[in-house]
Amino acid sequence: MDPKHALSKKDLLELLVAKLSEFVVVLLDTNGCFASWHPGVEIEFGYTEQEFIGQGLEILLPPSERSNQSAQLELEQAAESGRASDTRWLVNKKGHRMLVEGVTVGLYDDAGTLAGFGKVLRDVTERKRAEDSLRVLAGALDQSPVLVRDWDGTVTHWTAGCARLYGWIENEAVGQNIHQLLGAVFPAPLETIQDQLLASGIWNGELECMRRDGSRIFISTRWVLLPKEAEERPRVIETHTDITARLEVQGELEAANGRLQRMAAELARSNEELEEFARITSHDLSAPLTSTRWLVDLLGSRHQEQLDSQGRLYVKQIAQGLERMADLVEGVLAHAQVGRTPIGSSEAAPARDALLIAIENLRRDITTSGATVLHDNLPEAHIEPRALSQLFQNLLSNAVKYRRPDVKPEIRVSATRRGAMWLFSVADNGIGIDAQWFQRIFQPMQRVHGSAVAGSGIGLATCKKIVTRAGGAIWVDSEVGRGSTFFFTLPGPPDHPAGPSGVP
Repeated sequence: MDPKHALSKKDLLELLVAKLSEFVVVLLDTNGCFASWHPGVEIEFGYTEQEFIGQGLEILLPPSERSNQSAQLELEQAAESGRASDTRWLVNKKGHRMLVEGVTVGLYDDAGTLAGFGKVLRDVTERKRAEDSLRVLAGALDQSPVLVRDWDGTVTHWTAGCARLYGWIENEAVGQNIHQLLGAVFPAPLETIQDQLLASGIWNGELECMRRDGSRIFISTRWVLLPKEAEERPRVIETHTDITARLEVQGELEAANGRLQRMAAELARSNEELEEFARITSHDLSAPLTSTRWLVDLLGSRHQEQLDSQGRLYVKQIAQGLERMADLVEGVLAHAQVGRTPIGSSEAAPARDALLIAIENLRRDITTSGATVLHDNLPEAHIEPRALSQLFQNLLSNAVKYRRPDVKPEIRVSATRRGAMWLFSVADNGIGIDAQWFQRIFQPMQRVHGSAVAGSGIGLATCKKIVTRAGGAIWVDSEVGRGSTFFFTLPGPPDHPAGPSGVP
């Protein structure tokens, strides 16, 4: 080699140091101040050569450590023993912390006198984070029931989680055939499962396995093929999750659901029989009631002169009793009919049309009482139209029937949107209801005012049955002497109720 082109040892050393991109290599004088600069100083720590040269080691230390002489102690150790190393947190120019491995060596001249120090630094922050993450993952993995086996089933790795689940510790399980050790019962032949595993790389399923104490448990498992070299036999990693308790609860729920379904079917059958009995009984009572009422009317009209005042009173009381009986029979028939016909409907029924039908059916009572019925522009609701008319008719009939003396009934029917439901209200200015009756009045045969006002005690029970079967609810708000407002909800498409409309 041409001597003119030969590099000195110093030049070679500087070239080598400059090429060490992963390391920061610097020189310090005997006072511990930086005497050289390296490109890595600016890359890792952010200092230019002018900012760095002449500064002490303290410039790289966190502020809390700059006064504890730790940098000086490191140099003294390197001077005495020739070398000092550590891994510690340093800071860059912006104050960001970084974990750095460092080695400091003492440099001596030919006379053996300390000439300075050489320091090599390497940022290991990311490596430390990766190691910490791996350590956490390894710990978590070890606590989970996970095993590794070869293709034939021989266990090569057995975690603490597996030991807790099955009872065999690691040195007892490793080397054993996992399928034989656990007495596994597969949902399909093992060969079929292994073929699926080879084809897709993953298999999920449920197994029945045996624990060390002989008890049987059910597990949910996931098998995954591990990467392998060309000549290696396949290896499998398995995760196991105990689902025994879940399956037991599921079985209990299924059994309970079965019992509930049988009870519901029995209850439906009983209700159907009761409704059929009520319908037949009411129907059979209608004919003799009609005949008896006709005879009483005939007695009162044709033979009135032959009756004294007491006899005429008896005839009147009999007629009133028969009228109440007829109302009761009619109410029972209507109540039973609700249970025999579908109430909910996928088609929307116009509530206004149903209300007008109810008003027409009650025309005589409304006219006689001088009642006024006001209603908003009512929406459509998902309910069978005849059932909705019956609902309105029962509520309007009550409003007319339970009016205050010498006060003409005023009834207002409104509706407002409440989510997926329409909230209807039927408000009157009648005699009102005491709060203690708010729940009881919707039960069959419950009458607030006894015999003071004619009624069957079935109407509101029928209203509740209609609304409930349509998927809604019904309730009342009232004050004695100030009227009542009956509310009920029905499902239906959105609409926009507007102002009032009057029906005399």
